[in-house]
Parts: sequence; C-alpha cells; structure tokens
Amino acid sequence: MQLTEMELFYIQEQLRSEALAIAKSMASANQSTDPRLQQMYSRVADRHRTHYETILRNLQNIAPQGQYQTQY
Repeated sequence: MQLTEMELFYIQEQLRSEALAIAKSMASANQSTDPRLQQMYSRVADRHRTHYETILRNLQNIAPQGQYQTQY
C-alpha cells in the first residue's frame, strides 16, 4: 500500500508528538522529588513509548522502506 505525502506527513507528526511526550514525561520524572510522581511520569512515558512503537511498526508494515524517516 502506497501512502500519500500528506498521510506520511500526518503520521510523522504523530511520531514527533509521541517522542516529545516521552521526553517531557521523562524530564518531569527526573525533576520530581516525589517517588509517586516519578512513577506516574515514568508510566506516562512508557505509554507514549508504546504508542510510538505501535505507530512505527504499523508504518513499517504498510510503507516501503525509504518512504519515511523516524527519529526517537
């Protein structure tokens, strides 16, 4: 299945958003002094990491190699 440029753009934007959410959640976990907050932020980061990996895996299954770029 061939994706249009616009579809690829939206998928890449979603990947960037998930990567940013991971980074922000991990930064919040590292800055927090409350162990419960650290754990909560880490779980949020894990959830976003799962989303990122799911989107990437699905993209790799439908788009030919070289049609997209990823950055984590």
